[in-house]
Amino acid sequence: MYKQLLNFFSVAIVSALLVVPLASDARNLDEIIASGNVKIGVHPNIPPLSYRDTNGEWQGFDIDLGNELAKKIGVEVEFVPVEWKARVPALISEQIDFSMAALTRNSKRIKVIDFTFPIHTENLAVLITDKVTGVNSWKDMNRSDLTLVGCRGCFPVRWMKDNLPKAKVLVVDSGSDMVRTIAQGRADGMVANLEWHKRFTKNFSNVNWVIIDDVIKTSYCAMGVKKGNYSLRDFLNLALYELQSGDVHNEIWRKHWGRDPLVKVLPNPYF
Repeated sequence: MYKQLLNFFSVAIVSALLVVPLASDARNLDEIIASGNVKIGVHPNIPPLSYRDTNGEWQGFDIDLGNELAKKIGVEVEFVPVEWKARVPALISEQIDFSMAALTRNSKRIKVIDFTFPIHTENLAVLITDKVTGVNSWKDMNRSDLTLVGCRGCFPVRWMKDNLPKAKVLVVDSGSDMVRTIAQGRADGMVANLEWHKRFTKNFSNVNWVIIDDVIKTSYCAMGVKKGNYSLRDFLNLALYELQSGDVHNEIWRKHWGRDPLVKVLPNPYF
């Protein structure tokens, strides 16, 4: 009886292994090279990170960096639009080979996908105008005479209320509304991920904008690959090191943002 049960469970285990996929059955580096094409997930409309211009052509930081990475692989590139919530599912379902699109590393995501080294940072910092005096740090914004503006449903609104309780907080619907509110004098400043909001200041060239370089929080955005796709991940890490150590990476950033990153990503030779 014991022997029969042992045989039964042995067959069951082998059968399960045959039908359950391995940790990664995504295209590895050799398969991508053989196909002559790499599929990169990018956000469809968040300039200057990635967007389509009036001619329908892809533009932005992720696009230029993605093209450089495709050259190093030696293949053509296909940019696949992925919204925020689709970045990880697109990797798991193998619609893309790797994802860019400001994919922040965190302990929840790394349970289901693998990350490369960071490609850029997101920085929570203060944006004001030169009309606001006496502010050299975010802590100086905790004043009852100041009104701060935030985006409805966004983390910085709660952060401002918790950490700058003396300041008044005005809530609007979007990043462009936040900048417009400050430009019109209805608010004095904001706390936000400035990489995604400072671009709107170009619409108000008559305003002297000031970024307080006292960064509150830095998050690191990397490229995501399917869990277990080590050959692709390791290649991307090496390619990133070559681009970052040659300052090509920062040149691309300056091209699209008009300034150095608030917090730079340092080249990492250990991979």
